[in-house]
Amino acid sequence: MSPLHKLSTFLALIAPIAAIKNPILPGWNPDPSILRLNNEYYLTTSSFEYFPGLPIYKSTDLTNWTLHSHALTRPSQLTLYGTPTGGGTWAPTLSYINNTFYITAMTRWTYDPIAKVWPRVTWISSPDLESWSEPIWAEPWGIDPSLFQDPVSGNVYLNLMAPDSKETGIWGIYQCQVNLRTGNCIDEYRSLWNGTMPHDVSARPEGPKMFVRGEWFYLLIAEGGTDDLHRASIARSRSPRGPWTSNPNNPILFNGAYGFDNLTVQSTGHATIFDTTSGDSYAVYIARRKVNGSSPLGRETFLSPVSWKDGWPIINDGRPVLLSESFGDIPDQSTPETWVDRFEGSTLENGWYQLRTPYTENFVLGEEGGIVFRPNVYSLSDRDVPAAILRKQTSLNMTFSAELFPIISKLRRSETVGISVYLSEFQHQDIGVRGCADGNGNGTGMCVYAQLVRNGTVEV
Repeated sequence: MSPLHKLSTFLALIAPIAAIKNPILPGWNPDPSILRLNNEYYLTTSSFEYFPGLPIYKSTDLTNWTLHSHALTRPSQLTLYGTPTGGGTWAPTLSYINNTFYITAMTRWTYDPIAKVWPRVTWISSPDLESWSEPIWAEPWGIDPSLFQDPVSGNVYLNLMAPDSKETGIWGIYQCQVNLRTGNCIDEYRSLWNGTMPHDVSARPEGPKMFVRGEWFYLLIAEGGTDDLHRASIARSRSPRGPWTSNPNNPILFNGAYGFDNLTVQSTGHATIFDTTSGDSYAVYIARRKVNGSSPLGRETFLSPVSWKDGWPIINDGRPVLLSESFGDIPDQSTPETWVDRFEGSTLENGWYQLRTPYTENFVLGEEGGIVFRPNVYSLSDRDVPAAILRKQTSLNMTFSAELFPIISKLRRSETVGISVYLSEFQHQDIGVRGCADGNGNGTGMCVYAQLVRNGTVEV
């Protein structure tokens, strides 16, 4: 199968208007982690089962973002073979330690309860945010890892969400001091904080982000799972090891408090708080636009201002996050120009992805433009690497088209080429051409077809 996959316009020339408007990264960009270096901001998000992995965006004004690079570009860094939708690599955290950039993330290959393949934590390093090392595998296992360096002692800590044991499986926030070169813990593996919600088998304290402000160390986490109950809560301590005191006004970000269907913006959480060069504070976090009970664009990256009172942060002045509100004095986003890709270069434009880690060459770029797919036996409904390229949809309202070159060889019935609106191997909607056959299986030329694949059913 050789489908040319649709996702949407991604990078465009942007004209300044007045202020920041959410989402700052529209379309599927979950679990943002941001890092300021001098006057530049770098932000990475999850990539799950897509290759290359961990996109890195760059901005100088928190409004205009460009796709700067990807951190995981080699199969040796990202081994995703047979990984289902929702698996793969997610929850990255950007850090800058001893003049070196680090991204900590985790990979989950399967959800099979019998195989019990547990998610594993890794980190990679880079001198320039473009060339990245091979992964260092951490000794602890879990999800949502982050590296934090104590500015006083220089010690580096790994914070992560992990279960207390394989038997009970109650998750919490854990920590150990680590050796960056080996991934091993070099002091005790300790429980940090279990958040504010009931600590039972349904507890989901996750996404720990640690930072220093004044005399306090802060531990910012997500709680409530990633659906309507998603929120951000914070605690502080005099030491990166704790003990931790919970903010009496937790959660500090939770749009679900105003009703799960009353506001368009829902599932707010997995936040990072940072300061600008002028000393202003902001929080970057995930949220989804809930439209008629669903979120077609998935979890997107949002930004809100942060104020401080009595040593505690207040996100968005304690008010709900509304799409109708903009803020700040930074130029705003305009309507993107029409995006066109004629595939005229020697490599794919930044922003195209493949499903899982490719182990064969599934396409070539034509010398005079265009892309030629090399068919294989896999379709978009298989947990493998179909001959397809994908792009993120970034607008609820959009038009997409692709021009099909003349097909020289005859297509068999199982061979297709076209475009698709793709959600997962279980759900996608396709239109294209394929080889036809009569009732006796004899070839009768090529047919235009459209099909909807939805949770095991196929409508053609």
